[in-house]
Amino acid sequence: MSQTTQPPSLHQQLRQATHAAHVRLNHHPLLSRMTRPTLDIETYTLILQAYWSFYQTAEAHIRNCLASGMADFNYSDRYKTEWLKQDLAHFGLTPGVDGCCPFTVELAIPMNRPELVGMMYPLEGSTLGGRVISRHLMHNLGINDANGGRFFSGYGHNIEQLWTQFIQFAERSPQSRQERTQACDYAIYLFETLEAFLDVHVS
Repeated sequence: MSQTTQPPSLHQQLRQATHAAHVRLNHHPLLSRMTRPTLDIETYTLILQAYWSFYQTAEAHIRNCLASGMADFNYSDRYKTEWLKQDLAHFGLTPGVDGCCPFTVELAIPMNRPELVGMMYPLEGSTLGGRVISRHLMHNLGINDANGGRFFSGYGHNIEQLWTQFIQFAERSPQSRQERTQACDYAIYLFETLEAFLDVHVS
């Protein structure tokens, strides 16, 4: 009797589709310094500025999409722009003041539920990597969630629960092959846009 091959889950498809873009991002000249003992405060705050600008735009799109009824998902405890603002404030920096966060990013607005899932996937997935970075920040710079590391500490002890909730939401969303492709394409687009935006900060 022949065995039927189980089709991959959307999570598996997203992970496979974004793998190359994700690896490139992790090796970006700025982000690759985050886990090194040579990381300095100047580089760290530059990354915080880039992330604040990026997340501010992305999360505004998410907020508007959810408000429009595009998807039913509780994102209220997941917005991270304010965490980045708190971290910058710890170092005496305020977005829009004295040259802080000088660059803006253009992001396409998700046009449907699959694209919204594709936008959320890298942002929620970053909390998993943030957990690793947070440990390096504490070891190398003495930074924790109370003194400039709120963003990278993410959801703390709730990270696994919140990640699982997001994946369950994602699996309930795109159903057709076209919809899954839309989710994957937007996730790749978000990774590549963040990579290009970080390039701006290096130059």
